[in-house]
This record gives sequence, C-alpha cells and structure tokens, in this order.
Amino acid sequence: MAVANEVEKRSVAKPPVAVAGSNGSPSGAAVESTKGQVERDRLRSMLLIRKFEERTHREYTTPRQLPDGTNELKIGGFCHLYNGQEAIAVGIAAIFRKGVDALINGYRCHGHSLALGMDPRRAMAELFGKKTGVSKGKGGSMHFFDAQVGNHGGHGIVGGHIPLGLGMAFAQKYKKTGGVTFCLFGDGAINQGTFLESLNLASLHKVPAIFIVENNGVAMGTQVERSSAEKDLAMRGSGYAMPHYSIDGNDVDTVIAEMSKAADRARKGEGPTFMVANTYRFRGHSMSDAMKYRSKEEAEKAKLRDPIALYTQRLIQQGIVTQAQVEQLEEELTAIVSEATALAESDPHPDLNERFDDALSEKYPYQPK
Repeated sequence: MAVANEVEKRSVAKPPVAVAGSNGSPSGAAVESTKGQVERDRLRSMLLIRKFEERTHREYTTPRQLPDGTNELKIGGFCHLYNGQEAIAVGIAAIFRKGVDALINGYRCHGHSLALGMDPRRAMAELFGKKTGVSKGKGGSMHFFDAQVGNHGGHGIVGGHIPLGLGMAFAQKYKKTGGVTFCLFGDGAINQGTFLESLNLASLHKVPAIFIVENNGVAMGTQVERSSAEKDLAMRGSGYAMPHYSIDGNDVDTVIAEMSKAADRARKGEGPTFMVANTYRFRGHSMSDAMKYRSKEEAEKAKLRDPIALYTQRLIQQGIVTQAQVEQLEEELTAIVSEATALAESDPHPDLNERFDDALSEKYPYQPK
C-alpha cells in the first residue's frame, strides 16, 4: 500500500550498510534485516502501548504499603487506558512530521504520547506524580505533554481542547509552516458546542486540521445510539463543507492510508477533514468502571478484531515476522516497561516549594504594569 510515510522516507534515504569486500553493495543479510523494518517498528509501537497500559492497570490496582502499615495508591486521580485503540495512535505517528505537525487530544492520552516517542520512564513517572514525569508530576494520567515532539497534551475537559486544535491549525496556516494538526476526541465530545463551533471555523478558514473521533462505542458508559440522534457519527460532520467519513480504526494500514489522504489535502491548503475511527475499548472508561453496560459476549467478539492481533497475523502471513520473533519482542518490551516502572518509582516527588511553578495566576481585576 503506497502511503505518504515519513518513517519510510527516512529509511529509504539512508545509505545501505557496506560489507567488507562487497564493493559497497549491501549483503543479502543486510537487505533481509531492513526488509519490513517499518512494519516491525509499527508492531513494536503498538505492543509497547499495550504493555505500558497493562502495567499501568497493575500499578493502579496495587497500592504500596507504607511503614505505618497503611496503604497508599501509587497512581492517584483518574486514569484512562488505551487498550484496543493502539492502531489509531500508531497510524497517526507513521505520517506525523515532528517539528512541523501538532497533536492534541483528550484525557485518554497515553497511547498517542508513546506512539510519538515519549520515554516510558517519563510517562510512568508522571503517573506516579514524580518530578521526572513529562509534566513534572503535576498532570498525572490525563495530562501527558511533550511540545518538543508536537504532543500538545491530554486535556481533562470533554471537548475543551477542540478549539485549541483549531487555533494550532490556524497558526500553521498563518505562518505557512506546512504543518497539520491532528485533533483527537471521543464520541462523547461531539455533543459539545465546542465541536460544532470549531468545525465551522476550521472549514470557513480552510485550516490544515484533521478532526478524529476515536469512536470506541461508548461515551463513558453511554452507547452512541443513546446519546446521538444521528447514529452514523460521520454524518455529524456533514454540515461543514469538509470530507466526513468513517474508517476502520483497528487496522493500522487503513488508518495510515486515510490519514495520509487527509494530511495531503490539508498541506495543499484544501482545508480540514472530519474522520470517525471506529474501534473498541477493552478496558473501562476509567479504572473505577466495572463495564456493566457491556456483555461478556460482546467483549469476546470485539477481541477477535484486536488491532495488534490483526497486524501481527498480517505480518506473519507476509513473511515479515515470525511468531517466535513476536514473542521475543513482547518479552523485550515487558522488560523495558518493568525497568521504566522501577526507575520511576525510585524517582523523587516534586519539592513542595515547586507546587506553584508552571502555573498561571493573575490578580483580578487585571491591572497592567
């Protein structure tokens, strides 16, 4: 499948590794080692997200015992896991141009952050409220943030970040950077006024934005058919003179292809796209969600289309990986996440004197100096 893929472009641009006595031509082994590397990297990224989230679930549900015999949660506050939605984050990361593009999303933000290259240790440290966390331990699960790689963070207010994504895209157009803003949100956010206003302005000004609904079937615990008069969520973008359609959010190749088309359109100055990536959330809305609104049969059926299992099987059939290599990769990533967790747990908490640093405060009524 031909797609605009920055990872592929970079890998093609690299000269082959020369082998002694080969007159500069790559050996058969060198060719074999690079064949399918892009695909293996995507699988690795999806597996890393899954392993990280599984460990996060374990740490959240296993309190530490204090010297006085009482228990304390390692991860405080709300925590929203990304299990089952990995293909969307990795598909976007495959075409994301670091230093040019921007990504902004809601509070289910671990997967996007890791896909864009966030260090698992810094991510886990943020969950533990440690000074070494990506938001210095002050944001927690809902506020992973790394602007240096274009990740403008998770946001806890439902739909509150959509106008921010609009503003980022407007700035990209105004400054002629060639960048695209990927603005992600859940199906529950499309009933917020911010969604309607942002899509209208985005189309009116033809900003380079892709608005992506990660439709995992429920807004917290409310099914789409109980919250949206129009059951086809893609139709919710029909009033804004922009392409609007649904895609299979569990197929990473499909995500890459469709995101590429929308990004190319945006970079050409043709305006935004509204896309519904249909997927499934294997965990609850948050850690306190018992998922009583879903039957066991429904969950088992959904796991037949696990994005990682689908992609793994595809790569095995194509001869890009073997089952043994996949198992080895899983062991490697489990060890990486375990080490990240151990290091993060040993890291220090922020000093009490830093509690108001990085926070904006003003006196009202505002008096200019």
